[in-house]
This record gives sequence, C-alpha cells and structure tokens, in this order.
Amino acid sequence: MSAGGSADGAAAGAVSSTHLLILGIVGGLLAIYLTGFLGDAGSVIAGLGAVCAIVWGSDAIRRVASYGLGTGVPSIGYMSLSVGVISALAGISLATILNIAIIGPIAALVIAVIIGAIIALVATKIVGMKIPIMLQCTIEIAGAACLSILAFSVAIAGSYDMTAIYENVVATGFIAVLFILCTMAIQHPFNACLGPNEDQVRTLKCAASTAFLSMTLVGLLSVASGGFGWFIVFIVGLIGWIISFRAFVVASCNDAASTKWAGLWPKVEQ
Repeated sequence: MSAGGSADGAAAGAVSSTHLLILGIVGGLLAIYLTGFLGDAGSVIAGLGAVCAIVWGSDAIRRVASYGLGTGVPSIGYMSLSVGVISALAGISLATILNIAIIGPIAALVIAVIIGAIIALVATKIVGMKIPIMLQCTIEIAGAACLSILAFSVAIAGSYDMTAIYENVVATGFIAVLFILCTMAIQHPFNACLGPNEDQVRTLKCAASTAFLSMTLVGLLSVASGGFGWFIVFIVGLIGWIISFRAFVVASCNDAASTKWAGLWPKVEQ
C-alpha cells in the first residue's frame, strides 16, 4: 500500500477526507446541541452524532497509519481517546464555571484540538517521527474522540450539562466503558482491513458497523437514565449495525479472490 495514495484518498471511488471531517464536526456538534430540544428522540440524534465522529476518526487513523505497517494504530487510538475524555469533561466543566452551558461542546472540541496539536508537535519535533500528516491527523483523531465520547455521554444523560453527565456517566463509571467502546470503534476498522488490497470505502463500512454496534451498547447503558430513549437508541443502533455490517461483509466477499466456509470451531480440542 502506498502511503501517498492512502493519505490523499485520491483513488477512484474514494471518499474525500474533507467531507468526512465536515461530517464528523458538523454532525457531531449539531447532534449534541439538538439533544436538549427533542426529548427521548434527542438521545438517538446524539448517538448518530457519535457515529459521524467515529467514522471521521477511523478515516484519520487510516491516513496516518498508512505511513507504517499499522502497528501504531492502537497507540494513537488509545492516546487520542484519552485526550477525548479529558477534553470533553474539561469543555463542559469550563462552560459550567463560566455559567455559559452552550459553549461546552465547542470548548471541548477546541481543547481537544489544542492538546492533539501539542502531542503531534512533540512526536514530530522531539521524538522525530517522520510522518508528514502527523499534525493534521492527530488533531482530527483527538477531535473525533472528543465528539464521540461527548455525544455518547449526552445520549446516556440526555443533556450536555455537566451535572447530568457527571451523575449519569462519570459517577456511574460509564465513562470508562465509553473510553473503551470509542477506542475500539475508531481504531479497529483499519486494523481489521489493512493489507495490500485495503480499500477506503470498505474500511469506512467497517467503521460504520463498529460505530453502530457501540451505539447499541450505549442504548443498554442508558436504561438507568429512565424513559424510553434507551430503547430507541438500542433499536436504531442495532438496525444500523445490521445494515452496515452486512455491507462490509458483502464488500469483503466482492473484493476477495475467493471465499470458503471453514465451519465452526470444534467442540473439543484436536
């Protein structure tokens, strides 16, 4: 796989990285802000916002990891999601301190971008990593991590208010679950699809499936919050996962030289 081809996404049928960036930022922020106006349906919108952010982050992972053998995917994934958790909580906390709740999600994204940029500069200027798009992609992954964590938190809490998120997400320990869910959802697609015939569209289909699967689990986590929002999030996430995972399997079979059913694992060790 050529680094330049993967990074630019210039191959025929590829999705523009700029379009995915817009999808992640606009879709993520808009979904978070709409939650407060839509009642139980708002949780679903927040979940879909997280899906947008995850797909964006997965593409950024793909572009930066294509410069190596893919061995750095888990490292940059967990690092960026750590930034996401910190920036999401810092942003809504700052909004609470200033008593301007509406700036919380935007403040969180800005903090994520700043921390991501600092990390990338340390990696390139001090550690000496020779990756031309390290700065841009680290910022994008950190931003996607922040929005996915925050959007799923809002889906559970029903609001982006710090008190609601603290009581329903942080105090319950669900923030740790979201950290793991979003990390795996963002970093898994490229790890699962990398190789000489890796294709952006197929990888993004895998990303959509991991995002919707995470949304399904977030629906179950939302049960404790009351109302019927959790069920809607669960059902929409489940339907989205079935559709996207089927699309990924079909794309994988179409791109494979041949496929063969190998059977299930044996009941006893051979």
